[in-house]
Amino acid sequence: MNVRELLEHIETFAPFTLAEEWDNPGLLVGSKNAEVKKIAAALDALSEAVTVSADEGCNVLVCHHPLIFRPVNRVTDDTEQGRTIIEAIRRNVNIIALHTNWDNAEGGVNDTLASLLGLNDAERMDSFGVIGKLSVPMYRPAFAEHVKASWGLSHLDLYGQPARISRVALCGGAGAEFWREAKSRGADVYITADMKYHELSDAVNEGLSVALACHGEMERASLPALAEKLSQCGTETKIIDVKALPLPLRI
Repeated sequence: MNVRELLEHIETFAPFTLAEEWDNPGLLVGSKNAEVKKIAAALDALSEAVTVSADEGCNVLVCHHPLIFRPVNRVTDDTEQGRTIIEAIRRNVNIIALHTNWDNAEGGVNDTLASLLGLNDAERMDSFGVIGKLSVPMYRPAFAEHVKASWGLSHLDLYGQPARISRVALCGGAGAEFWREAKSRGADVYITADMKYHELSDAVNEGLSVALACHGEMERASLPALAEKLSQCGTETKIIDVKALPLPLRI
């Protein structure tokens, strides 16, 4: 298999047409003609992730977050982006990004998060995200622990009411702007990341409980599902768990 054929395989489970207009998924560094030896899956295209991938014999690195969003004026080792591109070329590692197409795909980020929570009657929201019901309603402390355990989170910040939670909406990563839709769909709680103070205040004051997770930890929970999809092409796939941010010191 070459990289072009791998991209064709990716089209079968996360079509690039599902990506948002502003996004930049696809092959970002490398050649479509390169032979695929082994595949690495990671959340971020970091220079360390490229190094670990190459050391593990993987010459393709599939990441969730695109390495390149805007035009690149220079490639030097003064920046992490430059170091990543240089290391990828030096070590012959092809970098592919699956971002909002993986978010939106059937079985992708949001579907995986809903499945791990055990949501029943899960359905897509009109923009990003999924909404469904817990098998058994939970009080807030038990619900928070359930989310943390299901997604492997180090922490979860839970705001507002109600005390008893049944209907859950979620959006992996930065989904602050979709809280109104979650509320209009009857969610008791909306789980996402990166919500600003005034967005959070508005949501809570309008009666919606909001749970905020770490952006990276939330999306990292989908990597096993991504690795499984990639491995269906018949090529060995490994998860490279290199974190862009260290865990915060919570005091």
